[in-house]
Amino acid sequence: MCRTPACRAAHTAFIVEGTRPGELARLAGRNKQTMGAILDELERLGCVRRTPDPADRRAKLIVPTDWGLRFMAASDAVVHLIEQNLAETLGPDRYRDFRDALGRGVASLPSGGQDPEG
Repeated sequence: MCRTPACRAAHTAFIVEGTRPGELARLAGRNKQTMGAILDELERLGCVRRTPDPADRRAKLIVPTDWGLRFMAASDAVVHLIEQNLAETLGPDRYRDFRDALGRGVASLPSGGQDPEG
């Protein structure tokens, strides 16, 4: 499901206690409208639910469902296997260079709520 760095950032930001949509948008480098659409889809799929924020009843928290937590664990395991395979295929030096280059590429992407999708 998460095929972009922005989606992956939102995916890993979920915590059991919940996270406000605006914070998820900030972490993912998306605007609130785009993040709202992503969260609507994740809610429709049964990955997350919206609950009232105990600190501010007007606000909502995004909380992963049990299924969502299992999916996150499974996707983390798949990513680990991919990384392990790449490390074995490329060797330690090339894999380190690959990770460094990928990190630089991700760091160059817009952040801070700037959404290239609108």
